[in-house]
Amino acid sequence: MKRSALISIVAFFMFSLSSNSQVWKLKRYEAIIGLGGSFYMGDIGSITPDDNIAGIKDIVFANTRPVIHLGFRYKIWERAWVKLNVNYGWLYGNDNKYGSNQERGFVFKTPLLETTVQAEYAFIKDKSANNYLMVRGKGIMSFTSSISFYGFAGLGPVFFWPDVLEDPNNREAQDYSKVALAFPIGLGLKYGLTPDWKIGLDVGGRFTTTDYLDAFTSEWSKYNDNYLFATFHVIYNLDTSRKGWPTIRKKYGN
Repeated sequence: MKRSALISIVAFFMFSLSSNSQVWKLKRYEAIIGLGGSFYMGDIGSITPDDNIAGIKDIVFANTRPVIHLGFRYKIWERAWVKLNVNYGWLYGNDNKYGSNQERGFVFKTPLLETTVQAEYAFIKDKSANNYLMVRGKGIMSFTSSISFYGFAGLGPVFFWPDVLEDPNNREAQDYSKVALAFPIGLGLKYGLTPDWKIGLDVGGRFTTTDYLDAFTSEWSKYNDNYLFATFHVIYNLDTSRKGWPTIRKKYGN
């Protein structure tokens, strides 16, 4: 083999590696919509904390209420994202059917609006865009799906409006702020369906700075009220323009 031919092959190989390693920059944005369920973990309808590690026993499917999710992601680098979340959901608790204080008879529901920013790190990175573009560079229109597994943590305000449905003791309404901080932390999955579309699942607890999500507190309350969201997502991948902004380009073709 001639020296010039060998140099050309090596140069082409190095260029291909460099190009493929930067493919993720072509799709740095994701628009997300989702639906799911909420699980309240607070004073009402709860198991005594001493017998209830991390509130796991308070996850009762009969008390599950819906959550509507909107999100927008930006990929900082191949394994790291930042994400804006907007969640509108409901919480529900019932002393009469579950928990350690059934004689109290308190029942409530709470609509809430949560707006948070979170950081995500992919333990298993998403390779679907790379697989598609790398093959397409050879002139073959095909797509290889892949799974991404990640963890997330964040913070932001939560706005809530409790509604007491039953209270046998007719307690007077207490004065408290209906705004608090929420700290989401959890795990998620994404699966590529096409170069543009994915589906996903997020499961994350929300630690808060308030004990009034249920409009109830007492001298025996040891912890603030918390909740958990589990949401299924439909995700659309937006292309990145030359200036780095999200854009929708025409479909790929020959």
